Amino acid sequence: MKRTRTLSVIGPLVLLLLWEAAVRFGWINRAFLPSPSEVFHSLGELIASGQLARDVSVSLIRIGAGFVLGALPAVGLGLLMGVSPVARALIQPFAAALYPVPKIALLPLIIVVLGLGETSKIATIAISVFFLVVLNVSASVLQVDNHYFEVARSFGARPRDLFWTVALPASLPGIMNSLKLGMGFALTLIVGVEFVGANEGIGWLIWNAYEVYAIDRMLAGLVVIALLGWLLTVALDELEYLLVPWQKPSRRIKEARVGKGMGVWWNAIRIWSYTAATIPVVLGGSIAAYEGRFHHPWWLLLALIGSIAIQAGTNLVNDYYDYKKGADGPQSLGNGGSIRRGELTPRQTLGGGLLAFTIGSVIGLYLVYVTGPFIFWLGLFSVLCGYFYTAGPFALAYVGLGEIAVFIFMGPVMVIGSYYVQTQHVSGLALLASLPVACLVAAILHANNLRDLDSDRQIGKRTLATLFGRAGANLEYYVLVGGTYISLAVLVVLGLVPWLTLISLLTLPLAIRLMRIVANEHEPIKLQPVLRLTGKLHMQFGALLVLGWVAAWAWSTFG
Repeated sequence: MKRTRTLSVIGPLVLLLLWEAAVRFGWINRAFLPSPSEVFHSLGELIASGQLARDVSVSLIRIGAGFVLGALPAVGLGLLMGVSPVARALIQPFAAALYPVPKIALLPLIIVVLGLGETSKIATIAISVFFLVVLNVSASVLQVDNHYFEVARSFGARPRDLFWTVALPASLPGIMNSLKLGMGFALTLIVGVEFVGANEGIGWLIWNAYEVYAIDRMLAGLVVIALLGWLLTVALDELEYLLVPWQKPSRRIKEARVGKGMGVWWNAIRIWSYTAATIPVVLGGSIAAYEGRFHHPWWLLLALIGSIAIQAGTNLVNDYYDYKKGADGPQSLGNGGSIRRGELTPRQTLGGGLLAFTIGSVIGLYLVYVTGPFIFWLGLFSVLCGYFYTAGPFALAYVGLGEIAVFIFMGPVMVIGSYYVQTQHVSGLALLASLPVACLVAAILHANNLRDLDSDRQIGKRTLATLFGRAGANLEYYVLVGGTYISLAVLVVLGLVPWLTLISLLTLPLAIRLMRIVANEHEPIKLQPVLRLTGKLHMQFGALLVLGWVAAWAWSTFG
């Protein structure tokens, strides 16, 4: 397995090196085929300028809208055709006749009917995906063994029961294959669609580069399409594995049973901890509102969903790598451990995490499109931080950088990012106002490390708690929790933050209680409540802080 993986990496690298050498030594004319280094240099320029993010986000929106509009009705109609001879007789000839027609050939007709706008592009993709999926789904249902239907009928199943308990589950593998084919077709078609009547999108980028003979930019666009195709395929593969866990049993992890039901995933993503993802985003929007610059509530909602998706991905990926590195053992008291308990396989956990990162990234690309490239860099580094928090040989959580990373990315970065989505500006006020929340979110992580201090030492995991020792780790907790209130008070005294935000001081008794527990207890089981209560403190403090900002906005607006 390791040898296969190594070869799968070495093969493309060797090809790139040979291509680079052929251009460098003049065996290939760089005017017709630039070297990989030139292509990737152009790719970097496109990323830095923000053009690539805008074009990719536009294309993904078109692909997503067309895919959903085409695939969802196609799946339902295909299932109906599979179980109903009447529906099959009515629809099959029409679908079979139109399926072979090149869909790009329909584009002129669609433009005549719908015009050159977004509707025609989305409609072309939707029509193309529809006919491909409906025929494949229908064929998948027809391949289900009739004995399954007979057994269900013998137990009194009605036609509706046959659909939900036999036809749909048995044809799921075929449905997923149909969706993957449809997604690949949509990605292929979007390039041709954007060649005509478009002024943005990855297809337009390639055509525009061709018109000015910028072959390096054209190849950079092709590289991006290849990466998009790979990422979308991986996402659908993981979704298939989650929805059809009985497939490919030889690749399943034998020691883990397949988790069933949303409850397993609910526990795995640790929904209770999402206050850390929501409070900073809402705080950034509240600061923008206080300044009279809150104009896009839907963008705030998207930023909130994207933030939650990235945290969900971080939690799942962390569980995967903690399990692989032995940090999530039988002695662990953490809230993760879905792999250790056999609720999810390692593959399911990693796949779920990557899918969550993909969702967050797609939302981020849209926000890049509507606000600018600054969000691209914040989102990119946030995803990398979430993934490499426990992944890799120099994982942040294993080299004493966990609290620092969390302080930065779940404090200033998220608040500034949310503020920027509303204003398209970076604010020093947003940075300073994020410090109390940053202190508390770092305290949540440190409470976890404080509890696991002894077990982390045994496995060689370095955290600030293991580096400082028990006394130093306790002091760090006091500094983080105390710094929350001190930083807020200083900002209010300096007149930088509205005095109404001092309502957050109502949470001070809980903070004092937690510091007393940390001072008096040393056993992991007795420190366990500190983690959840610190999360509760973060939620209460953050909610009151946001309330203070909103109240200050209302006072200045209506008072």
